[in-house]
Amino acid sequence: MANPNEDEGSERVLGRPRVTTHDRLAEVGVDLFTRLGYANVSVEQIAEAAGVSRRTFFRYFPSKSDLPWGDFEKEVARLRSELARVRDDVPLMVALRHAVVEFNRVPAAGIDDHRARLTLILTEPELIARSQVKYQHWREAVAEFVGRRLDHPTDSFLPQLVGEVALGAAVAAYRQWLPSHSADLPAFMDAAFEAITNLDSLEGVETGDGGQRPSLPHG
Repeated sequence: MANPNEDEGSERVLGRPRVTTHDRLAEVGVDLFTRLGYANVSVEQIAEAAGVSRRTFFRYFPSKSDLPWGDFEKEVARLRSELARVRDDVPLMVALRHAVVEFNRVPAAGIDDHRARLTLILTEPELIARSQVKYQHWREAVAEFVGRRLDHPTDSFLPQLVGEVALGAAVAAYRQWLPSHSADLPAFMDAAFEAITNLDSLEGVETGDGGQRPSLPHG
């Protein structure tokens, strides 16, 4: 196994090793992608800007297209944690809605970075292709939860269906939120999951515009 510090000597400032993390590399990379264009930025440029070697970059990210996702395995684990925290007596879709909304709470200081990352993920062709692999992990976290609640195998129809529907609702919420001036991503996510829970009541309902939360029925 490679020693993560084996090339540390080439990455020192005034004798102190630089701190290199998924978050730091992702922050630098997303900034470069946003300013210069995704296709115009190389791994070498990102590594240089972050003050690390190319070899160190690949310890954290298998490819350039993985970088905007940050530490995605950690994020999927956080989604699983949110789902596990909901009480068993909470109805399934209410539980899922609550967990996904909480999962999408972003500190105020991170809103701009989060919007930049999602803009890249949802608009760059190479990242759209890569997202299919990433989304699968997210869907499986939801399907596992649904399978437990319904006592169905994770790979059976209903858990997989709910996973697909939940992902679609989340992506739709992201697409509505991105061009808005709102910092309140959870409100868009809540509206999306309210909609899929009340589909039989939505005919003729105003969907809102200008970045506002859709007007949806309650009860």
